[in-house]
Amino acid sequence: MVKKRVWSALFLAALLLLSACGTGSNNGKESTSPANGTNNESAGSTLKPAKLKIVLYGDESNRMKELSKAEFKDLIKKEINADIEFQFLPWTEYGGGKTDLMLSTGEDFATYTDTNYMVKSVAKGLYTDLTPFMDNAAGDMKKSIDDNSFTAFQLDGKQYAVPVGNKPNSGEFYSVLARQDLLEEVGMTGISSLAELEAFYDKVHAKHPELIGYASTDARKMLMYEYTDKNLFWQNDMLAIDEAAKDDKVISWFESEDFKAYAAIMRGWYQKGIIPKYAATNLPQLQSDWNSGKAMFWAGTAARPFEGAASITQAVPTAKLANYFLSKDFPKISRGTYSTAWFVSANAADPERYVMFFNLLQKNQELYDLFAYGIKDKDYTLDENGRLTRNTTDALIPDWLLMNKNFMRFDNTVPDDFIAQYKAWDDDAIISKGAGFNFDNTPVKNEETKINGVFSELLAPIASGFLDYDTYFPKALEKLKAAGFDKYMAEYQKQFSAWYAAKS
Repeated sequence: MVKKRVWSALFLAALLLLSACGTGSNNGKESTSPANGTNNESAGSTLKPAKLKIVLYGDESNRMKELSKAEFKDLIKKEINADIEFQFLPWTEYGGGKTDLMLSTGEDFATYTDTNYMVKSVAKGLYTDLTPFMDNAAGDMKKSIDDNSFTAFQLDGKQYAVPVGNKPNSGEFYSVLARQDLLEEVGMTGISSLAELEAFYDKVHAKHPELIGYASTDARKMLMYEYTDKNLFWQNDMLAIDEAAKDDKVISWFESEDFKAYAAIMRGWYQKGIIPKYAATNLPQLQSDWNSGKAMFWAGTAARPFEGAASITQAVPTAKLANYFLSKDFPKISRGTYSTAWFVSANAADPERYVMFFNLLQKNQELYDLFAYGIKDKDYTLDENGRLTRNTTDALIPDWLLMNKNFMRFDNTVPDDFIAQYKAWDDDAIISKGAGFNFDNTPVKNEETKINGVFSELLAPIASGFLDYDTYFPKALEKLKAAGFDKYMAEYQKQFSAWYAAKS
């Protein structure tokens, strides 16, 4: 059965407003919790002073600069007696680059992570074990964030990062997020197959040759329904599992026939120009082109038809977006409802105070409104139904990071049925059978380093269509094996099977 799920919404300048409530060693540092062990609602006056540095990625808006030195600063001082500094880094520094440098040189800071980066960093001793602080400092977050999200950032039962956000995440990047306004302009109403997606590009390209097609270089999830009968979910760039199979088998993605079929599609896209030629050397430009309305489609999520709307509507006020799933009807897969998770650097002087700050971001509607959208009646207004109108398009703490469906606000032009669909997006989803598994790479750390080198040099360019599979894959596979991939694969399968058996 072929089933098409379609979500569409006007790209309006402001649609969301969020706010919510919501586990290893404390590095030998004294706990700063109030002596009575109560939550930190009025703990500011009982705590010794602390200094916190929060790293965010992307561009810092002028309004964020103002609030971080005034209302944000004052509120955080009052709530948890901490002086806070917000530092913005380019996205190219996430999960490596300057972030790694700051960790390795012992800086005191916190920022967000994914599970793969967490595992690698914990193995190097770069993250603080936050377990001792979770009950007292993160009590509000635990009320609004599901247990699976906390488990996802645990290693050996220890909490090395604190999840934030509570939003529909199933089918993340498996849908095509298309410019619905462009679809309609060329006489199309929707997309239900790869052939229709490519026809969409051809027709729009003929009318608007200045636009690029796909604003990314990774479409393995988005196109999965076209090149395989498996319901694949990736553990990392190298390995996947089939959610439709009731077993613990880990799939070597690059050695599969599915990858060969996928690489052929991507090669065709690159040669045709659906993926622009500059993508091979200038990936950040793709994101810029999408944000400025110069791209036709992107990989979608439940929220992408409306999150980040301000940037694109500044360039294209009439833009509309819709999510489409191509061809096949597999259950949507969920990894959990978190947006991301915060880690605290190993040398932080007061890691518990960082957890208290994370808790503030998801504590209640009032605080969430402040951090996401600023000052009521100055930066935004609310009507009698709680619908939002923003008076500034400046981003504060990023919307996507804070998103919590219990506290999100929508612009009054967003239909009620759209909001209901969004909140019900996960209703028919399945939790990945690998959710909560985190690989310990210690036994194969050297092999993993070499494998990552082969990935960057050859496998990623093949997967993006920059290099021809038939010409370059034999060499890539030879180098992959020489790097110790078979040993790495065996160790991963061993750990996953043991974890899967224990869970079952």
